[in-house]
Amino acid sequence: MSEEREHLHLPDYDEFSATIDVLMLHISTSLLHGMMCGYLCAGADSHGEAYLRALLNNKKDEASRNAVLAMFSVFSISQQQINTMDFEFEMMLPDDEESLLVRAQAFSEWCEGFTQALTLSGISANQFHEEETQDAFQHLIEFAELDCDTLDVDEEDERALMEVSEYARMAVLRLHSDLVMNEKERGGHTGITH
Repeated sequence: MSEEREHLHLPDYDEFSATIDVLMLHISTSLLHGMMCGYLCAGADSHGEAYLRALLNNKKDEASRNAVLAMFSVFSISQQQINTMDFEFEMMLPDDEESLLVRAQAFSEWCEGFTQALTLSGISANQFHEEETQDAFQHLIEFAELDCDTLDVDEEDERALMEVSEYARMAVLRLHSDLVMNEKERGGHTGITH
């Protein structure tokens, strides 16, 4: 069981970024992972897979194949983390050694990708039953619009970023749980086309 859990951890941010650089995606690693997780949270796994395939642009060389394998591996790991809802869910963000500005920008981009994918999957705030979940969705939208230029590089902003990142991580699980309950109550159909 412990060996299985080891496979559920995302690769290092910088290593993954270097692996997929060959694809020249023109989006950040964090935004890409946010998109993956948004599709997964919405239960639109096939949309997420189609999105990843569209990014590939028919590249068939070995480096591109390795990048594709890395992307689908991250997609699969995130799928397992979201679906098991055991609080092991991870967001693909830079390490703490990076500057506060870099980490805040990546966090904001992750939230942007996540909320975009939910929206593209037909999910809006009114589809969540619980008011707290609706609020969490709205907060993620606000985090996507974070003005990183106003950040001070101090302990207070460092702590604030850590807190909103943890809040966002838990919000993803809350949103997914609410959507799953919603689907069960409707007899297995959320209105999302797979």
